[in-house]
Amino acid sequence: MDFFLPRPSPDHQPKQTTIRLLALACCCVASTAIAKIPLNAPLTVLSTTPLPQVTGGDFDHFAADLSRARLYVPAEKYRSIEVFQLPNGEHLASVKTVAKSPHKILLANGGKKLLIADAGDSNVRVVDTTSFRVDKVIPLEPEPDSGVADRKSGIFYVGNGGAQSRRDSAYISMISLANDAVVGRIDVPAGQLKAMVIDHATQRLFVNMRDKNEVGVIDLNTRKLTNIWHVPGPGRNSAMAFDPKSGRLFIGSRNPGKLFVLDASDGSVIQTLGIVNISDDMTFDPQHRRLYVTGAAGLDVVKEAGPDNYVIEQHVDTLGGKTSIYIPSLNRFYVVHTKGPQAAEAGLQVMSVR
Repeated sequence: MDFFLPRPSPDHQPKQTTIRLLALACCCVASTAIAKIPLNAPLTVLSTTPLPQVTGGDFDHFAADLSRARLYVPAEKYRSIEVFQLPNGEHLASVKTVAKSPHKILLANGGKKLLIADAGDSNVRVVDTTSFRVDKVIPLEPEPDSGVADRKSGIFYVGNGGAQSRRDSAYISMISLANDAVVGRIDVPAGQLKAMVIDHATQRLFVNMRDKNEVGVIDLNTRKLTNIWHVPGPGRNSAMAFDPKSGRLFIGSRNPGKLFVLDASDGSVIQTLGIVNISDDMTFDPQHRRLYVTGAAGLDVVKEAGPDNYVIEQHVDTLGGKTSIYIPSLNRFYVVHTKGPQAAEAGLQVMSVR
């Protein structure tokens, strides 16, 4: 059966002027909507994997095992390691038997073992990733948190102690990945240590001394702190990244949200740029000459427009997600968010990178 719309009577025929105005209004609305979508945007959200079981609390930094196509994400308050499939982000498991408050995690031995800085139990736990059995516990000072691995030397540097030990100084403990044991530690005059990066060319480790608004410089050959750079203005500097080609060190101030670009040779400030508040993760992409910064206010893609000239190229809503990982070989970027004011439930965002 065919249906026909009744033809309007002459008294109800729309005037041509009205039609033109409506058409113009529609075009304006459409063009406005299109204008809000950046052409050739670097990042595009492909999907979001829900995590309804995680009802609150922060997530910490990721670890990716490309050989087994696995992505590991620590949930601090939920006391779990969340496991996802790569590259699509499918949720595979929620492991709640390996740590009380997992923070920095690191894969070793070809992905067969996972080291977890457990802030809830003052140690680093060595976990078998096949059975999720805790094979070894390495005692540290209270609340081990941030860290970085030097794959060349086989050392995992982990920040611990400080304010939680009622001391004015914290430690960077050196854990051998070969025998899962502490082989030394470096004293740093700060109550809270956050992100660390290594400049392999100069054998220096940079560390954010968050409670001091400073950056510590450590000589890895002598295992001693050799310099402290006071960065003017940052509040609770947490995130950090490094570009070895340009010799630029990137520091993220949490409040207010600001990016500080430093000359890594002497700590001088090259540029400052407003970015998202409460930044927690920062990754430099040498292929595209970009910096990805994730914080509670979203993701900022910062482009190197020229020598020592950095501009924001794109902003993406991360639903409050602060921690992230970029996997260049997959052209994928992942951000995890918790349940809260910006999201009805926790989840993992999967984005393509172009």
